[in-house]
This record gives sequence, structure tokens and C-alpha cells, in this order.
Amino acid sequence: MTLEIVQVVQEFSTAGGAETVAFELAAALGRAGVANTVITSTVAGDAVPQTTVERVATWLARIPTRGVLRHVGRLLVVPLFTLLATLAVRRRHRDAIVIGHGDSLAGDVLVVHAVNAENLAEKRRAGRWQWRLNPIHLWVALRDRIMIDGLRYRLFVAVSARVAGELARHHGVPASRIRVVPNGIDLARFRRDPQAGRQIREEFSIPADATLLLFVGHEFDRKGLAAAVGALERLGPEVWLLVVGSDNPAPYRRLATRARDRLVFAGARRDLPAFYSACDAFVLPTTYETFSLVCMEALACGVPTFASAVGGIEDYLQSGVNGFVITTDPDDIADKIRTAFGDPAQLARLRNGARATAARYGWDAIASRYLAVLGEVAAARGADLPRGTTRPDVTVRESEKTATLLP
Repeated sequence: MTLEIVQVVQEFSTAGGAETVAFELAAALGRAGVANTVITSTVAGDAVPQTTVERVATWLARIPTRGVLRHVGRLLVVPLFTLLATLAVRRRHRDAIVIGHGDSLAGDVLVVHAVNAENLAEKRRAGRWQWRLNPIHLWVALRDRIMIDGLRYRLFVAVSARVAGELARHHGVPASRIRVVPNGIDLARFRRDPQAGRQIREEFSIPADATLLLFVGHEFDRKGLAAAVGALERLGPEVWLLVVGSDNPAPYRRLATRARDRLVFAGARRDLPAFYSACDAFVLPTTYETFSLVCMEALACGVPTFASAVGGIEDYLQSGVNGFVITTDPDDIADKIRTAFGDPAQLARLRNGARATAARYGWDAIASRYLAVLGEVAAARGADLPRGTTRPDVTVRESEKTATLLP
């Protein structure tokens, strides 16, 4: 018997972390000749070869889930899609291998992009309590209790070793049910394009000879924008900071006194490769991440990255090789940026190291690791993967191996 492969994700696009992973995984499976299906409500982007898109509750796509009213929109869209998608899986794909991204209450492989319990614990440790005003956390807590605490999935894919530990600590998931598979990067899309970079600088009236720092993130507080602005205040007049994201810029504009004219907000954008091509360094003094796709995107574009050693970032960011590990202290950030840009030879090495790091995370290589996981599920069910599936060439670390797969 051959099993169908089905992914469930509320939005099938490259606009966010989980969305991008689902999209790129489907594309990589297609390039490997593996037919697959995606259950979604919202689609943005080109058609993916070998991938059938099955839309449910298409009217949910009209409700905004980004921008000022994103919390209200997500409170409606996320639970409704999850319930309807779960029903679609049970009715039409009962025998398939189901890959969930947090949008189906049951399946075979749950890709855990973040452990919400750890995220909230970090916010409590930092004395930030605004999250209590966001009711989506009540839904996420209930969803995680059903999906993860209840072990409703056969296997759990953690996008970093840190996430694997959080799954065990917060939800009691046994090591035998966890696989560590990092996120991948589209190396063809994310590569340096000098012309596109010049156009971004012209669009925002940033001097061609300015040292441009880039920050990308929709949650300015958690991602550490205040610390990045603080570093900008401490750096010279040749340094600018360009911010991409949909959060409210007003509080951060007020933080910039001396550097007010060198702090630019671009809002939410989809042409991120052009922004990476425009900048000289990427800065993310975040307090919690699981993998941080934006850091990997920056590295793929040959951009030295200055980021906190949290989540998956600590697995690939090496000081002096592809960037520098920073803290959330503006003085520390400013000092390390001065050091890097004060040595042209070192800066060139960082740029080369950035692209070399990203090259190890191409999506075709990452997809082969997913195929290994899917192969385990198929074998446990006495079935085969779809035709076209190639034998994965994957080296599995001892810490990622498991003893048995529960039936």
C-alpha cells in the first residue's frame, strides 16, 4: 500500500515562519518527484509542481491576520481553520501521512516551530505581561494540550535541539517520539542581488555609502528592536537602521533621539531578498526564537548576522565566522558592530562565512531528512511512500536516533 502525503497549514505562502516551511517542503517534495497535498484556507504565491492544494473555508482568507488587528483576526481564523482542517483530514485523508504545523488536532508528524509555554515563560521572566491581554494564548494552550500533551501525533519534529528539550520539559514528550530537523532555506531565492539592494536604498532615501543595519520581525518587543535602536544611538552618523515588520513603530521612534533621521520603518514587506541585499549587517537581539528563519535568510544573502544565542540560532551562528553572538545590551551590540566594520578583511570573511553556512541548509537537503521521518511512519504502518521518493542521504546524530516507533 502506498500512502498519500498531506500537509496542513492555515496559510500556504512564504509570508511567515511556519507558512514558509510548509511551502518550501511541498516544493522540495515536488522536485524529488513526490506527489503531495496541502490543506489550507489561504494561498499566496506560485503553484508548486506535484502539489495539490485543497482549500477549506476560503472565506477565512478575507480576515486579516497581520497588522494592527492581527490578534483579533487570528483569534477567529486559527481555531476555526484548525477544527475544519481536522474534519477534512478525517473525512478525506484518513489513510494519509499527515504533517501538521499546529493547524490540525491529529496527524502523524507534528512540526513544532515554537513551544508556546517556553515563550510565555521567557516573557514572565522578563516582566512582560501584555500577552495576558491576547486571548489567542488560551486557544494555543488548549491546542497544545490536545496535540502534544495527548501525544496525538506519532512523531514530533523539533526545528532545533533547544525546541526538542522544551518539548520534553513542558509537555513530557519522550525522546523516542522526537526528531530534530532544522528549517531550510531557498538558496535560489535568497542570494545577494546588488541592483535590488540599490533600489531599496533609493526607495527609502538611504545613502549609498551608509552602513545599513537591518531588523526583520513582526513582534518588535520580543525580537529586541529597542536594543537595536539603542545600539544605533551609540554608533556613528554613518550607520542607519532599516526595520521591516508590521508592529507599531511609534514607541521605537521615541527611543531614537540622536539617530531619529537614521531610523527607517518599511512596514510589512514580501520582497525580503531585496532588503537583505541592501544591508551591510543583520541585527536581531531577540529574547526567544526556535530557529529564526530571518537569520538564515540573511546568511544566505551573504549578510553578517548579529543575533542572540537563543533557540536554533545558537546551532549555526558562530562569532567571527558568519557574524557575532550578541546580548540584548545596546552597548554590546554597538561594540561588536564597530569591531566587525573596523576590519575590512574580517568583514569579507564574515560575508563568505554567512553564505557558506546557509549552503548547508538548502531545502532539498532538509527535505531528505523529512523523507526519512515520513519513511519511519510508513514503515510502522506497513506501507510505502509515494513513487518518486528517493532514498534519503541523511546522517543522523546519535542524539536524534530513536529506539522504536509506536504503532
